[in-house]
Amino acid sequence: MTFDTLFLREIGVSIIIFFISHLSIRLILRSNSKNLPPGPKGWPILGALPLLGTMPHVTLTNMAKKFGPIMFLKMGTCDTVVASTPDAARAFLKTLDHTFSNRPTIAGATHLGYNSQDLVFADYGPKWKLLRKLTNLHMLGWKALQDWTHVRAIEVI
Repeated sequence: MTFDTLFLREIGVSIIIFFISHLSIRLILRSNSKNLPPGPKGWPILGALPLLGTMPHVTLTNMAKKFGPIMFLKMGTCDTVVASTPDAARAFLKTLDHTFSNRPTIAGATHLGYNSQDLVFADYGPKWKLLRKLTNLHMLGWKALQDWTHVRAIEVI
């Protein structure tokens, strides 16, 4: 066999593997997305970002009329659920607040934030409450502000 036929065979096998893996990933993602609320289809990589246009608030209002008070939008690589009525927002922010209170784990928080255990990236729970209490007491409390009054006065000058 010549170099050209080997090269073409490798390219053909690569393309077949790509399409098989792409289709299987799409099937897996579709099976996981059955519980999502309705929303616009969007573009393959950009999602619904191009659909928002120059006045996103008007577009979101029109989408809410079409898809309902809770809708799913794919914003680039981020999956977003939008609550467009006060009752829907209350369900997310008041009734289900513990479910949505944690931030997603990201690599920067893991490597720079003590394995996501600092005040900003820690999961909501007893540790986060303790960190918040210590911050309010020792860094932002009245006594701490009084102790640093001279430093703030020098900085103002």
